[in-house]
Amino acid sequence: MAQIDSIDKLIQIIQSRDLKEHLFENVELKSSWQLDHGKKICAFANIINQKNSWLIVGINDEGILLGNSEKWAKENQVVIAQQVNEHLNPTQAVRSITCHEINSYWILIIHIVPPGALTQWKKQSYKIVGTSCTQMTPEETMQLVVSLPGLEDYSAQSTESELDLTLIKNFASHICLQRNEAQFSDLTNCSPEDVLKRIGLLNKRTADILFGKYKFRVVIYTASGEPVYNSTENSLIKLLSLNFIDLIKKHSGQYSTKALKEALANTVAHTAYFDKQGDVLIEIFPNKLIISNLCLPEAAHFANKWFSRSRNTTNILLMETLRLAKHVDELGRGKNLIFSECIKGGQKPPNVSIEPAGQFSRWRLYLYAYSDDPIQTKIFNRLKTLYKDDFKALVAYALVLWRNVPVSHISKYIDGESEQYFVEILQDLNGPVFFYEKEDRLMLHRWVRVLIEEGQDAKTFTPSEEDGLRNFAKELQTKHYQGYITPKELRLLAHMTETSSEKALSSKLLRKWTNEGHLELISSGKYKFKDPYSSYSGIAALLGQIMKSSTVSNESTVGTLLGDAQQLI
Repeated sequence: MAQIDSIDKLIQIIQSRDLKEHLFENVELKSSWQLDHGKKICAFANIINQKNSWLIVGINDEGILLGNSEKWAKENQVVIAQQVNEHLNPTQAVRSITCHEINSYWILIIHIVPPGALTQWKKQSYKIVGTSCTQMTPEETMQLVVSLPGLEDYSAQSTESELDLTLIKNFASHICLQRNEAQFSDLTNCSPEDVLKRIGLLNKRTADILFGKYKFRVVIYTASGEPVYNSTENSLIKLLSLNFIDLIKKHSGQYSTKALKEALANTVAHTAYFDKQGDVLIEIFPNKLIISNLCLPEAAHFANKWFSRSRNTTNILLMETLRLAKHVDELGRGKNLIFSECIKGGQKPPNVSIEPAGQFSRWRLYLYAYSDDPIQTKIFNRLKTLYKDDFKALVAYALVLWRNVPVSHISKYIDGESEQYFVEILQDLNGPVFFYEKEDRLMLHRWVRVLIEEGQDAKTFTPSEEDGLRNFAKELQTKHYQGYITPKELRLLAHMTETSSEKALSSKLLRKWTNEGHLELISSGKYKFKDPYSSYSGIAALLGQIMKSSTVSNESTVGTLLGDAQQLI
């Protein structure tokens, strides 16, 4: 049986009405899409030595088009993409799902490429048997797993393309400068072809992505959101140049150069180039930058995990090439670097959104220009002073920023070394937040609230706040410390800080409560809550003795006790 290796050849055969399912071993024709057809996709993907397979919807087994409309094709394209994302693993076994008009009728073509790893549909693996497919046995599954090379590295695939030789030479110079190692010392004297050979990129897709036909688009907007510049360019290595960073800064606010470099490098490294060359888009606004690209649906797992070192890419050769040139972080700290640089610069925190984009998803990173927010800087500096650890201070400040997000959701952003910090901060009475476990939410401690709302270190308590604090302090100190309290202990209970203004406020409160009769001064800086019921309890005891004495008519004793009671009153 014959095979069809390109989509152009496939469409040509359909147009000539020569496509018959029984004549081509790598083609499956379907009148309409049904969920179970995913089994055939899975089975095609598990054929080791078959580079391309095609499942076509909207045509019968005899190759006759069924008269479907464009609306039908677009709607089914969305449905198939959603079901592939949900049920196919790995999803990159489906290279594309495209709509085509042939002789005024519409069809869908699903392009299937073995990914180099076991493929499953709804957690089951399938194989081709004759003209149908069947579920594989556990033994067959293990045999296939052992024989497969592992998940295909898209960036390592072979390809030939016209490359920009100047960009290759510049890249060689960059490697020499960054590495300063003997093995790269003569790289600048090599021809572009020899450079690619030396670093393992000759006729590889990585070279095409960095120096060839792979495209990215740049759009510059005015403050009112009107585009004033729209350009599509080849060669993604240009995104990593200082010239491109200067372009961003020229037309937008100021950003951390480190954050920009890391954000752009991550985009180049992790884009899903399977479809539309990754559809990389850089949108430059006066006060923000949006970097977006296609990604695999599972990339949503990494979105906004700024404190996690977990990462994954199918572009292994591309990633190693960028690491060789020191365009990406060696230890997976890039996400934290982006977040920390933004916070240290007084910017709004970065944010990632994930949106459906057909078979793939769209990763959209938002970076905001310097706002020089003095309150944000003050809170962060206060946290650095509190924890004596910049990383822990960043985690704490992130919790302040995420205060309206359920803690159960925030916990998904946290792993590795940041997890222990997360727990410690939630339990810290001096920290910025209180974890209200019953409602799964964070509440800002007073000092943070005052800084955010008033922009100052201290604020006088309202009468209701003061009454609540006094009653709370009295109950706690009486229960555990015989009613004694100091200004420092009061600040701890009120979640105040150790600024001079907060110290003055706590001392002033204790003096006020003393004047009002709630406290008595024991010694300098030490007070004790009065028990308003202590006199009455003494009176009650004396009256009890009086009653007891009166029953034995001991007049002198009764008189003495009544005198004592009168003194208490």
